Amino acid sequence: MTERDLLRTALIIPPKGRAVLCVWAAVPGVFCAPFVFWQSLFAGCIFCALWACLVFAAWARACSFTAVLTARNIAVRAGIAVPITRQLPRRAVTGVWTLRTPLLWLAGCSVLVVHGPGVQLFLPGVDALQAQALAAVLMEETP
Repeated sequence: MTERDLLRTALIIPPKGRAVLCVWAAVPGVFCAPFVFWQSLFAGCIFCALWACLVFAAWARACSFTAVLTARNIAVRAGIAVPITRQLPRRAVTGVWTLRTPLLWLAGCSVLVVHGPGVQLFLPGVDALQAQALAAVLMEETP
């Protein structure tokens, strides 16, 4: 994938990447639920319902996530009701690294972390090939 291809497309989280993010959000609730059920059945049911709402909110936010590479900056837009756009100038990028856990590797995704002065931009669950290409493009311009 070239820089021209990245400029024409937006990075989105594919369905397998969204599934990995939902698993990451659900795991702490699965471990905590027995302790809440130990207190009372009603509290356990309420806890599980609230945690399911949290996982659904994480899935909905992952569905609304897009990252766009332009000639001057990288813009990330995410949000359910009120989308928020964050922009980081390409010349301000000081470092880029990718993270691939075994679960992300099975899904063909990775987490891309872009470092800038005073900011860390996390692009979670994006396609691994797009993440590697974006990292290469951003690091080409780093002085």
